[in-house]
Formats: sequence, C-alpha cells, structure tokens
Amino acid sequence: MALLSILPGRIRFESKYLIGKLHICRQMQEHMRNYEPGITEVTVNHRTGRILVKFDEKQVDRRVLVQYISHIIKEYRGKTTNNCLPIKTRKPKLPVTDIVNHMLVEMVAHAFFPKPLNFLVPIVMNAVIGRN
Repeated sequence: MALLSILPGRIRFESKYLIGKLHICRQMQEHMRNYEPGITEVTVNHRTGRILVKFDEKQVDRRVLVQYISHIIKEYRGKTTNNCLPIKTRKPKLPVTDIVNHMLVEMVAHAFFPKPLNFLVPIVMNAVIGRN
C-alpha cells in the first residue's frame, strides 16, 4: 500500500491488491465508513486500487487513520478471496463504421472473386510460376 497524498481532512492511498476485487472494495468501504463518526466519505475504487478517505481532523487523528487503513488491507489480504464475485466484463462492441467497412469489402471481394479463394489461389500461383 502506498500513501499518495495527504491534505487537511483528506487522505489518498493506492493498493495494487485491490485492483479487480470489487467485492473486497465494497466490504472495505462499508467497514471504514462505520469505523469512526469523523469519517465523512470513503471511496474504494476496484479499477485503480485507490482509496480516498475524507474526514474531520478534529475528530479523527490522521496517523491513527493511516495505521487503521494499513491494518484493514493486511487483514483482507490474509483472508481467502474465493467467495469474491467476479467483475462482469463486457465484450468490446465494434463501431458501426467497422461493420459497414467489413460488409463493403466482402461485397467487393465477392463481386471480383466469385469463386472461393482456395480455388483461385492455386490457379493464380500456377500462372505466376509459369506452369500449365
């Protein structure tokens, strides 16, 4: 875990361990929100592995908060993560222009090459090489 920035009432961390672990990030976020009444906002991002904590400096000691967050991450690392839900990934959609271009190329190819290429290629190769 790396401490990225400390500002009055705001701390940002980064942990490579949290990347891709949506379930753990959600649990950690809820756990930290209930830690002290002085914590006003907690955001744990499963895509970047970053943790943002906003707090009231009059109610929460910054050093204790840093130690607490370090402890939580170590605690989650120690647990098995077999019960974590996988992140749903979407297949990238092809842009409409790619689909249209592909269709045009197919139509032109079929217009100029009506026979299958596995039939035409040997004929062309024989003509180029000079065989019958």
